[in-house]
Amino acid sequence: MKRTSALLGALSAALLLTATLPATTATAAKPPVKAVFGGITSAGNPVLPIGSRLPASLTAPRAAAPPTLTKAAEEAAKTEISRPLTPQPTAGPQASFAGPVPHSTPFVTVKWCRENTDTSGSGAMAMDRFNWCAGRDSVIYYIDTEGQVQGNTTFRMTTAGRGDKGSRKTFFTTEFTNFKDSGVVLPAALVRLELSYSTSGYSDTDGSNPACGVVGNSPTTVAAWRSGSTAVFEINSNKADGYTPDKISRCTVAQQARSDLNLGWVTLHTTNVRADSAAYLGTNGATIFSDKYAALWDYTRSDPAVNEVAQHIYDAQTNPGSTFPTKAGKSIPGKIGSGRPLHYAADVVWDLESYQRRKDNTTAKNTACKALSPSGTPAGKECDEYPFASTMEGAGAGDGNFSVRYVTSSDNNTAGTWLRTWYVDERVINREGFYPIIGG
Repeated sequence: MKRTSALLGALSAALLLTATLPATTATAAKPPVKAVFGGITSAGNPVLPIGSRLPASLTAPRAAAPPTLTKAAEEAAKTEISRPLTPQPTAGPQASFAGPVPHSTPFVTVKWCRENTDTSGSGAMAMDRFNWCAGRDSVIYYIDTEGQVQGNTTFRMTTAGRGDKGSRKTFFTTEFTNFKDSGVVLPAALVRLELSYSTSGYSDTDGSNPACGVVGNSPTTVAAWRSGSTAVFEINSNKADGYTPDKISRCTVAQQARSDLNLGWVTLHTTNVRADSAAYLGTNGATIFSDKYAALWDYTRSDPAVNEVAQHIYDAQTNPGSTFPTKAGKSIPGKIGSGRPLHYAADVVWDLESYQRRKDNTTAKNTACKALSPSGTPAGKECDEYPFASTMEGAGAGDGNFSVRYVTSSDNNTAGTWLRTWYVDERVINREGFYPIIGG
């Protein structure tokens, strides 16, 4: 009896002690069973705390490809750029270019993007028309059978993208670095982590093209990424798939990733690319990132080679009322930040409006120049015009929003040579918008 009473007393004491213990000490962590890719982390998508429940959205089915691109969507995605963000070459084939800025910028590398993107942010952007960079923090979650987060692996994702001159291909290379584990995680060799790309085609009133092709490969496990393996992908477009005589193809490109439990690919970013085979630009084709407007930054008012033309453009953009011919309320387009780019009018007979506009620009310019100097062209001078004769907004547009001025012949000729070279180097196609940016 005494023995039984003693056992009952001990059991009662144990139960009382258990009831008074904190709940956290009474529940052991459950082992994780699967991994899920949680996407890009940011202030709006912070890393989930261990013990929280995984949102259903992370394992929901996802669209396989971005929506078909339209002209309005492409224009809405464009941003202006006043200077190239990528490093300029100091030697090589471009050194013979007559202007001050070699436009064939070197292609960025993953290392360059890693060292030149904000390590605290989640940005992805075109650095110029031929280079693209992204540096973004990302996360994989490890969850138990009840959907609770038991651990995570965070890492830095860096991507370098480049267009091409001489082909209709765009290239992307990605590395994952700075891996950090927290909580209970699965073996890296058993956790799937894949990268891929999908594309859309284009459809609008000016034409259409099918989705671009995707060729490439990616590491498939966390262990492979940790060992230094990279993903390399090519986005391509056949010339036969392009529209207009320039054989233009426009595509939205989506970078995507997934892990074990993701039903479909998680889209990390989208960017728009354009391929063309415009014969007047002198190559076998090229690709650019169309999220950037073309920017002409060659002309500066301090450069004696083109300072008179530069000053003329600057005055036309900033003080149009001071220019000739006079017009009440004159407003001349092309200034960056105005939302009114100039548009290249290529000298091609298949676009009759563009072809005729160039002729009309010259006629209207000559008429205005005669009115500016009725006695004839001053010695050593030529009549310069802005917007350029090679644009849809030139004097021939008939709205009076242009300017003419006599400048030194050598100045005018040099500026014209640089402009023609720039159209080719920056791959500016017929009707494409651009901004001339005048330096001090």
